[in-house]
Amino acid sequence: MTPIRSAIAPADIGQIPRFAPRSEFWGEVRALASEHLASEAELGRPSIGDPRAIRQAAAILLWFALSYGALLSAPSFAAALLAASSCGFAAATVGFGIFHDANHGTLFRRAAANLWAARLCSALLGPSRHFWVRKHGHHHRQPNVYGWDDDLETRGVLRLSPRYAWEPRFQRQELKALFFYGVNTIEWLFWKDFRCLATGRLNELQGAKLDARQRAEFVICKALYFFLFVLPPFLVLPLAWAVSAFVLFHLLLSWTLAIVFQMAHLTPRMDFDGVRAGDDWAMHQMRTTADFATSSRVTTWLTGGLNHQVEHHLFPNVAHTHYSGLRPIVRAVAERHGLECHDLGSLPSALSQHFALLKTLGALGSRSAAT
Repeated sequence: MTPIRSAIAPADIGQIPRFAPRSEFWGEVRALASEHLASEAELGRPSIGDPRAIRQAAAILLWFALSYGALLSAPSFAAALLAASSCGFAAATVGFGIFHDANHGTLFRRAAANLWAARLCSALLGPSRHFWVRKHGHHHRQPNVYGWDDDLETRGVLRLSPRYAWEPRFQRQELKALFFYGVNTIEWLFWKDFRCLATGRLNELQGAKLDARQRAEFVICKALYFFLFVLPPFLVLPLAWAVSAFVLFHLLLSWTLAIVFQMAHLTPRMDFDGVRAGDDWAMHQMRTTADFATSSRVTTWLTGGLNHQVEHHLFPNVAHTHYSGLRPIVRAVAERHGLECHDLGSLPSALSQHFALLKTLGALGSRSAAT
C-alpha cells in the first residue's frame, strides 16, 4: 500500500507550491509531540495501530452491519427509514474512523492490514480507494491552494474559494449547498469515480491514471458494493421503501461527510491566498485548518477525530486517538510563536461560520472571502 504521505506526484498544473525550510514552530511542536507519543506508547497506546482505534473500528463495523441487517428485515416503512438513517450515519463513521485511517496507514501497524481495511471499506461504501488517496494526498500537502486542493473543486456548482471567478449562478449558494452536499455521494460513487476512470483525471487540472491492477481493484470493489449493498434492498423490500431508504441513506451520508470535511477548512478566517512567503508546510496547515467541537467526546468518536483537524493535518500519520492529547501541545507552541490555532467552537457555531463563507462567496459581485 502507498501511504498518503508518498502518494503525491506532480500533475500537469505547474510546479507544486514550495514551502520554506522547517520553522522553529514546527521543530518545537514535533519534538514535544514525539515525547508525548513515546510516553503514550509505553502505556500500550502506540501512534500507529493504537488498540483503542482498532476497538472503535470493530464497534463501527458492528453498528453498520446491524443497521444494514435491520434495513433488509424492516417490517414497516417507518422501520426501513429508521434503519436507513442509522446505516447512513454508520457509513459516515466507517468513512471517518476506518477508511480514512487505513488509507493514512495508521489503523494497523502492518501495511497489508491497512490495505485490506481500505479495500473492505471501498466495498462497503463504494468509493475508489485510489482516486480518494490521490485527491486526499494533494489536499493534505496544500489545503485551500487553488488548483491543488481538489476539495475546492465542485465542477462549477459552488464557489468555495475567492480564487475562483464569481458567476451569477453562485448567488444564494448557501441554500443550494444543502442540495449539492446532499447528493454528493450519489454523484461521487455512481458518476465521478467512473468519469475519473474513463478520463484518467481527478478534475480539469489534475491527472489520475490507474494501472491495470488498480483498475481491476476498482471494478471488483464497485461490483461488490453494487451487488451486496445497493441491489439487495430493492430485492427484499417494496420498491417505494427501497427507493426512500436509498435516498435517505445517501442524504445523511453525504451531508455528514461534507459538513465534517468542509467546515474544517472553509470558514471566513481561513487563508485562501496560497502558500505565504516564508511559511513552511506546518505554518500553512495552521493558516488553513480549524478544529471544532473538540470538547465533545461523542463528536470525536463519531468523526474519527476529524474534529481535531489541526492536529490531524500536522500529524496525518498518527492514529486519531492521540489528537486530543496533542491538541494542548500544538496550542501552547503556536501561542509562543504567534500563530493562531483556529477553533470554530461548537458544532452549530462551526456550521454557521461555514455557511457564512458560502453566502459571502456567492454574493453578487463578490471577489474575496470575508475577513
